[in-house]
Amino acid sequence: MYVDKNVYHGELSAFFKSDKEREEAKNFLLKALIELYDKNISGYLEVTTEGYPGIIVYMDTERGPAFEVTVIFSTPIRYTIRVIDPLIGYQDLQRLVRTIESLIVGFMETGGKGVIYFVFVPGQKIVPPRVESGVKSLLQKLFLGNLIFMFALSIVVSYAVYLVAGPYYTPIVLLLSQIPLILISPKIVALVMGDWIINEKSPFVYLVGIKLSIFRYQQEIQRLFFPKRYEIKKRIYYETLGELSNEKIKEILSEYGLKENEYELEVRKINLYKIVSSVVREYNVSEPSIYLSNIIIPNAAATGVSSKFSSLIITTGLLTHLNIDELMSVIGHEISHLKRHDIVTFFVLSSLEYITRVYVTMIFWPLYMSTLDFILLMIYMYISLTLLFFVAKFVEARADIDSALFLNRPHSLASALRKIGARKLLVEMRKPSARLMYWLSWDPHPPVSFRIENLERIADKDKTFEKPWITAISSCVKDFMYSLRMII
Repeated sequence: MYVDKNVYHGELSAFFKSDKEREEAKNFLLKALIELYDKNISGYLEVTTEGYPGIIVYMDTERGPAFEVTVIFSTPIRYTIRVIDPLIGYQDLQRLVRTIESLIVGFMETGGKGVIYFVFVPGQKIVPPRVESGVKSLLQKLFLGNLIFMFALSIVVSYAVYLVAGPYYTPIVLLLSQIPLILISPKIVALVMGDWIINEKSPFVYLVGIKLSIFRYQQEIQRLFFPKRYEIKKRIYYETLGELSNEKIKEILSEYGLKENEYELEVRKINLYKIVSSVVREYNVSEPSIYLSNIIIPNAAATGVSSKFSSLIITTGLLTHLNIDELMSVIGHEISHLKRHDIVTFFVLSSLEYITRVYVTMIFWPLYMSTLDFILLMIYMYISLTLLFFVAKFVEARADIDSALFLNRPHSLASALRKIGARKLLVEMRKPSARLMYWLSWDPHPPVSFRIENLERIADKDKTFEKPWITAISSCVKDFMYSLRMII
């Protein structure tokens, strides 16, 4: 975004499939602004600029006219905010900018609709076993939900080891104790995260999606779909007798007060086992144990020291967000981690960083007691961890390259990243410094925009990508330096 006197200009990357989708985005934003600001909207116009649909919205405060907002749904989307009231503060303007951008990104992610999904794996329990199991529920809360407990537990364990092994051997003992955990990590992940097992006997996943206007979505969640979710799910499964029937599902929903013209129904049948098996064959590795996790966040993760002793977790959110080609490309990224034994690589890297940091602290801490030296030690620790995560980004970039080359679907993985990382992509496009920030963040993944650009270069048949490790490292370093120069 840039400022021209009292006029503020901005752009948002957008990927419209058709003119109809542009029109839908325009209508969604207009309706959302009217819903949100209500009495502060004094008027609006629907316009066409250079063949693209757009809106002009006039917004007031109690003092009188405040903003004139123009949004043109081109590629990229362009918006202009003219500040009319001189008493309007910068924070008020930023709040309006964030609202407009969040609404647009929300539309790009959801099509302007909220979707309730029911997930079925024929031959297995309708309600995920993890939901019914008290032990699994407790483990999930301990490992995923209660970080304070885990932190306290780690302190107790570390102190107990310290009392037994002494100060110089404690770090080594703690590291060695991680090896059994790494070996059984596939079982731990399956126990904590796995809701359904996907195999030859249960290869299919059914998704029943009920799309509602985003303006009615929350209302129906509270009224119907949260309190009666298991009841509706059981009825859909048992009353459709095997293959899910659209007509029967609509009949069931009508009994709960949902009319057919108030929602869109989507029923998908995905042979998830076949998809994973086809990806595994391309990599020529052993098939991992496959688990479906009933989590709305789109994600996938593979763990195990080798493909023979590994687990692949796929969330239902990933199935609902991606098409088959995109899903295969994301699974390909995860299988790359198994083929290259990346969990071992991460363990070695993190162990080296930990040992170096701990023993540097032990050696120098007694000698340096001043405030300045303590600050220098903290700076060293920050740099050490930042370097660890920076090197980890090489691994993730290489997994992207592997997926694109083994499956020959670079465009599909790029498309998947646009969907999964839409909000990060928005931040990176808006601020030149954001890309550098993500390079330096304690996150093993490179910036989303960099990953997409890398995949687009592969799609252009760049031969340099035939050496994934070398290319991953060099491209990461080059882009980091480029991002650094952009803000200097």
